[in-house]
Amino acid sequence: MGNAKRNLEAVCAEYGSAIERRKGGDKEAKRLETIIRNALGVLREDGLFAFYLFLQYRKKEGGEIIRDEILNLWRDPAVGPLLSGNGGDREQVIDLTDDLTALLMAREVAERTLIYALYGLRGKE
Repeated sequence: MGNAKRNLEAVCAEYGSAIERRKGGDKEAKRLETIIRNALGVLREDGLFAFYLFLQYRKKEGGEIIRDEILNLWRDPAVGPLLSGNGGDREQVIDLTDDLTALLMAREVAERTLIYALYGLRGKE
């Protein structure tokens, strides 16, 4: 499904499901759910780069799973791509915050993806 004409809603659902599928057992699912909720709060309140740093900081508790899938989402042709895949992730995310249109798109698709992952995890309870 590398077609750039894919609906963004479907793309976000795909990556949200990927986050959900990568969880471990019930204990890890609860921890991942908490990290997703916290990451959403950081994204909404503190911005995109703070969101990226939060996921780096919480990588052992599930942040790495989220970070990897969000970076893949931002590289997906259906989204832009917003990241080129060249250079370090940190530098690319900083560059992304310099373009208002790309920044708003990145925030919107990340938020929607995390919401889908959260509902997916809660639906498994």
